[in-house]
Amino acid sequence: MTFFEVYDSWLDKHKAEIKQSTVATYCSLGKTFTRIIDSDADICSLDADVMKACLERFRDTGASNHYIADLIRVFRMVMRYAGEDLGISNLPSIDWKIKDVVTARVKDATRQRVKRFTIAEYERMIKTFEEHPTPGRLAVVVTMFTGIRVGEACGLKFSDIDFDEGVIHIQRTCVSIGKAIQKMLRPNEEYVMSRCLQSPKSASSDRYIPMIPKLRKILQSYAKVYPGDYFVATLSAEPTCTRTLRIWYGQMLKAANVPYLNYHCASHSKFFYLLNISELSILKNVTANDLETSYILFLSQLCNIQRTL
Repeated sequence: MTFFEVYDSWLDKHKAEIKQSTVATYCSLGKTFTRIIDSDADICSLDADVMKACLERFRDTGASNHYIADLIRVFRMVMRYAGEDLGISNLPSIDWKIKDVVTARVKDATRQRVKRFTIAEYERMIKTFEEHPTPGRLAVVVTMFTGIRVGEACGLKFSDIDFDEGVIHIQRTCVSIGKAIQKMLRPNEEYVMSRCLQSPKSASSDRYIPMIPKLRKILQSYAKVYPGDYFVATLSAEPTCTRTLRIWYGQMLKAANVPYLNYHCASHSKFFYLLNISELSILKNVTANDLETSYILFLSQLCNIQRTL
């Protein structure tokens, strides 16, 4: 059998067992494999030397080490499926190490630090929200205070907020599913929209995040008006997609006269303002309200530990 015949069989078997977003990822990786492996390549011919050469050529086109590592992991799953489920014999060994392929590119390189907003930029964004509040800006503010992902911000409901305990329960994320993926998963259903809600990225992503007083006050004012099943990012019963929230985020930055950084950097603002105590300590005009957030990481970990006891 060819590698792609096995790949399609493997994906068809597992598509009902995994998240829709994971199916979309595997489909994307399958398309990438078509760029580095011949379409008629026999699966038994893909030994360590062949795959390392293919992946090294792909790396030279600019592919990241992280992406190549994902390709190798999926390749191994397909190879194991070929042997265990399809009974294909004479399969090459898959015991070669990922680091043999991915380390050469970054051997002497330093890791790039995540870009973050400055204190002044952060304050301008908060001021922009306070002067002209919108649902999208509210979701961005929640992200900056908690560090949640963009999909988690889209999937956050007011019912997830426990004001008595002072925590936010992150238990769902909103993902976009393309027409081709939905047709593969549910061929008899008419395609309606690309948004769907599912559990977070991983088991550890289902978590409780403590709120600092400023964020709790903001959310309480909205919770008094909107029912629990409404989404924070839309103030309605329907979620928005991550693409739309990113557009709203860009508009908020423009209104606040803040240089653009991607949404992922906004979520890392939490770690700049709340966790980097050494950096906060040398800043000028740091108030008591700033310092109260320095123990947020400890509270977050303690919160999750207590709920597992």
